[in-house]
Amino acid sequence: MISASLSALARTESAALANHLWQSTLLALLLAAIAFVFRDNRARVRFGLWLAASLKFLIPFSLLIAFGSHLAAPRPPAAERAQVTVVMERISQPFSQAPTLAERPRLGWLPAAATLWVCGALVVLGSWCLHWLRVCAILRRAQPSHAGREFEALREVERASRQSRPIPLRLSRDSMEPGIFGIFRPCLIWPSGISEHLSDAQLCAILAHELGHVRRRDNLVAALHTLVQAVFWFHPLVWWIGARLVEERERACDEQVLQLGGQPEVYAESILKACKFCIEAPLACVAGVAGSDLKRRIARIMQWKSAQDLTAFRKLFLASVASLTVAAPVLLGLVRPSNLGAQALSEIHADTQNGPRQSFDSATVKRSLTSDKMNQRRILPTEYIETNASLRDLIAFAYGVNPYQVTGGPDWIDSVRFDVDAHWKEPQSVMIESSAPLPPPPPPSAPGLHKPPFHLESMLQTLLTERFHVRLIPGSQQLSVYDLVAAADGAKLKPTPEMPPPPNFQGERIISVKTRFQGGDGELSLSNGPVAAFAGFLSQQLGHQVNDKTGLAGSYDITLRWNPTSDATESISEALQTQLGLKLEPQQGSVRVLTIDQAEEPAED
Repeated sequence: MISASLSALARTESAALANHLWQSTLLALLLAAIAFVFRDNRARVRFGLWLAASLKFLIPFSLLIAFGSHLAAPRPPAAERAQVTVVMERISQPFSQAPTLAERPRLGWLPAAATLWVCGALVVLGSWCLHWLRVCAILRRAQPSHAGREFEALREVERASRQSRPIPLRLSRDSMEPGIFGIFRPCLIWPSGISEHLSDAQLCAILAHELGHVRRRDNLVAALHTLVQAVFWFHPLVWWIGARLVEERERACDEQVLQLGGQPEVYAESILKACKFCIEAPLACVAGVAGSDLKRRIARIMQWKSAQDLTAFRKLFLASVASLTVAAPVLLGLVRPSNLGAQALSEIHADTQNGPRQSFDSATVKRSLTSDKMNQRRILPTEYIETNASLRDLIAFAYGVNPYQVTGGPDWIDSVRFDVDAHWKEPQSVMIESSAPLPPPPPPSAPGLHKPPFHLESMLQTLLTERFHVRLIPGSQQLSVYDLVAAADGAKLKPTPEMPPPPNFQGERIISVKTRFQGGDGELSLSNGPVAAFAGFLSQQLGHQVNDKTGLAGSYDITLRWNPTSDATESISEALQTQLGLKLEPQQGSVRVLTIDQAEEPAED
C-alpha cells in the first residue's frame, strides 16, 4: 500500500514539481540579471532580490493561481444537451459492489529517487543541526555580561544606531568569531579573549556590524534558505543563491558600518584581527563579522565610496517586477477559475445563461433501512427513485462521473445510505433502470428528432445543494489513465444487429436503444452498447480512467472474462487482447475530479 501510494503521488505531482522547478529557475535567472544591473546600488537591494529568488522555491505559482481561482466567480456557459430518447437497463449482480481493483504499482525509478532525495535532505538538515548543537553548547558555557568594556561599547553602539531593544551579551572562552545567535531572541556571543587585541574604535566597528545583522534579521533569512537547500539540495542554483545571500548580507552590514562614520582602515583592520583570532565560523545561521570572501571584502572596504541610491525609475521598475510576479498568477486564476476550463465548468454547474436551475416538484429523502449494499435506481417519465444510495453514488450520477472521481467529504459519504423519491410534472422522454451508478454512454445520433430536454441531472444537483448542502470544487489532476485501442491484429468485436425503430402510439418513430450491462467476478458483458460505454465500465474495474481510442462507431455485443484471482491489470489486458482484439496503453492524462468542500446529512422528510 505504501509503494502504491508513493507511485500514485509521483505520477500525480511529477508534472507540478517540474513546472515549479523551471518557474523558480527562470525567475532566479531573471532576478540575477536584475542584480547585475543594480551592481552599483546598495547591497541591501541585491540582497532582497536574492532573497526573493530563494523564497520562490518555497512558494509555487500554483498557490497564487489557486488563490485567484478562489476569488473568481465562475460563469459557466450554457451547455446544450442532446435531445434523444434513450431506454437503458443495467443488470448488476450482488458482487458488482466489490472493491475496485487498482492498477499494480509501477514504481520503476521511484524508490531509488525517493531514497536519494531523503538521504540528501537528511544530510543537509543533519549538518545544520550538528552545527546548531555546537553553538548551543558554546552558548551554555558562555557567561552573561552586564558590565565591562564590551557591555558599555555595545550599549553605546545601540544608542548611536537607535536600536530599541537591547541585545543580551554573553562572553565565551571559546576561540570563535563574534556572532549573533538566535532568530527571534538574538544574543551576541563575544569571545572574551579578542577584546584585548582591539582598540575602542575597532571594538565599536565590530559591534555595529553585528547589530546590523540583528536589524536585518539575517539569521531568519539564513534559516529559511537552509530549508530551501534541504528540500532542493539537488538544484545547483539553490547553492549559488545561498552564496550570493551571504556575500550581500555582509556587504550590506559593511556599508551600514561605514555610513555610520566608521573609518575604512580601522574597520578593515578589526575584521582581520577577528579572523586571526577565531578558528572557524560555527554555523551559517550565526551571522558573524568574518563572512563572505575576505580578500574581496577588505578591498571593497578600503576602496569604499557611498553606493548610489535608487532612482525613481529603478524604484518603479522593482515595484513593477514584484507586482507582476505576484499579480500575474492571481489574474490567471481569476481568468481561468479552475483547471477544468469553461467546458468542465458548464458541466459541473447546472445554472445556464438561459434560465434558472431545474428542481423537482416534490422530493423525499430518508435514511435507507435495508442492509443490502447494492443501490437500485429507477427513472420513469415523471419520477426518480433511488434506493440504498450513498452520497458518493448520488453525486457521481448527478454530475456524470465515476465514484472514484469524487474525493473528500465527510466520513459517512459511503457508510450512510439514503432512499430518494422525487417527482416532476413534465414527462421526460427517458426511462432508466439500473443498479449502482454507471457512466452514461453517448446517445446515438438522431437527425430530425425533437423531444423535450432531459433535466434530471440538473434537478438532482439542486436536490443535493438544498438537502445535503453539497458544495463541490471542480478540478482536474494528471493521473495514470489508459487508452483503449485496437490490437495489431485488429478488433474482434461483434456488432449488434440493426433493428428498425418501432412506431409509437401517435405514428411517430422514436429511437429506442436498449443497452444491457452485466458485471460479475471476472466478467463484463455489454449488449447493444458503444465501445465508449464499455471503456467506462472498465474504468470502474481498474480504478483508472479508460479512454476509448479505438475509433469504432456503432453498437456492439461485448463479453469479457478474466481471472479474478490474479493481478487485475495484467489479467484484463491479456483477456482484452486475446478475446476482443483490444489492448490498454498506459498514459498520463487529465482526469476530472470533484472535491467535496461541504456536505451535511439531510433532515428526514
